[in-house]
Formats: sequence, C-alpha cells, structure tokens
Amino acid sequence: MTTPRSTKSLAMAFVLGALLVGGVLGFTAERVFGHDEACAHYFTRVEMRRRFAEKLGLSAEQRSKVEAILDRKRAAMDSVTAPVRAQLQAVSDSTTKRIEAVLDDAQRAKFAQMRADHDRREREDRAAVRRE
Repeated sequence: MTTPRSTKSLAMAFVLGALLVGGVLGFTAERVFGHDEACAHYFTRVEMRRRFAEKLGLSAEQRSKVEAILDRKRAAMDSVTAPVRAQLQAVSDSTTKRIEAVLDDAQRAKFAQMRADHDRREREDRAAVRRE
C-alpha cells in the first residue's frame, strides 16, 4: 500500500524526469533542426574575429597580436574540455538511442539522415574555418 507522501514523491519524481527529458529533447532538436546557413557563417571563429577587429578598428599588428592571444586561449580551453569531451559524447549517444527507441522504422531512418546531414554541415563548417 502506498502512502500519500510516497505517491506525492513519485509524482514529483515523474514530473522532474519529464522536464529533464523534455529539456534534453529540446536541446537535441535544436542541434538537429536549428542549422541556419547564414547564422553558421556569422558565428564561425574567423568571422567573429574579423568583426571583432573591425569594430575595434585594429591595425594589422594589433590584429596579429590579438589573434595570437585568442589562439592561446583556444588551446587552453581545449585542454580544459578534453577530459570531459568523451563524457559529453556519451551523453549525446545515450540521448540519441533513447530517442530512436521512441521512433518507428521510418522515423528512425529520417532521424538518422537528419543527424548525418547535421554532422556533414558541422564538418564543412570546421573545414571552412581551417581554410580561412
């Protein structure tokens, strides 16, 4: 027999779980569906640095020095995030599997294609940054 208190606790746990799952699904959907080509270009590292230098009116020498500072910052940030990168990927993979479990075969195929398209755009964006 359940008590009113345990029923209330169970209901709260369910609501909190639903909110958490909803947040994860919303975040995942944004990552999958929310790719805007103009926005993606606007926020590339190279483009943000160009706008930064332009807004401040940096000389070529200043820009070079600022670029070096930002490159060192990026390297430091990468070294800090490297230990958790595998954990973040595991969370993403787990989320993908849980979403796929909810979908039928046709939806799973479409979801896989959407993820592949997203991954391709991400690779293209990274390659464009390296070329610039």
